[in-house]
Amino acid sequence: MFDATVVSEFFGYVSLACWVFVLVPQIRLNYQRKSCEGVSLAFYALWALGDLFNLAGAILDNLLLTAIVLPAYYILTDVVVLGQFYAYRPRCPVDEEHMERQPLIARTDKKPRRWPIKAVMAAAVVVFCIVVLGLYSEWIVQMGVRRAVAQLCGYSSAAVYLSAYVPQILQNYRSKSTEGLSVLMFVVVTIANITYCLSILTAQPPTHEYLTKYASWLLGASGTIWLELIILYQFYLYRGNSN
Repeated sequence: MFDATVVSEFFGYVSLACWVFVLVPQIRLNYQRKSCEGVSLAFYALWALGDLFNLAGAILDNLLLTAIVLPAYYILTDVVVLGQFYAYRPRCPVDEEHMERQPLIARTDKKPRRWPIKAVMAAAVVVFCIVVLGLYSEWIVQMGVRRAVAQLCGYSSAAVYLSAYVPQILQNYRSKSTEGLSVLMFVVVTIANITYCLSILTAQPPTHEYLTKYASWLLGASGTIWLELIILYQFYLYRGNSN
């Protein structure tokens, strides 16, 4: 006899195991290379922001304990990776004699500074949250502030997760290389998101109320699968290329 609970738990445990392991390959690769070159800082910064929204939404919506513990664990691993960006940042020694010979008047032929993509993405996320808040203000009153804020955190998390992959995809495209990235990490995160979605969809009959509760988390997980597949294709496309 088909037991949906057992199937859901199986997918849940597979997803859990993958998520616990997901950043280890990248952390290890960064440590071995003593460099984060090739890895987009905006990717991990936005990923960390998404994890914060994820944790807040899970707590406010009284989700399962694993749904609360996992984002907290993700944030710790995010801190490790972001710490590696700081520890392995390029250090340019300053030549004092050279500095003394520089003209006092700054050169005027410098190119104008462009908006960094992470600033644009952050602004887009803020605008998204404001628009959603305005459109669903009546719904927020009806649902209750706590539940509504939890759902907004969930959808904000999904939006940030989806936008986080864009800087890394663009960086790979511009450099025509995936050097510095761990292919194992993206394989694991793809499996984790697929099994996570399956664990939710097989847990119980997909009623409207049930799907509404988990819609934001399903959106964030299923949406990023396609972006992860793009990066995996870039690994294939740019194989053999190195900076």
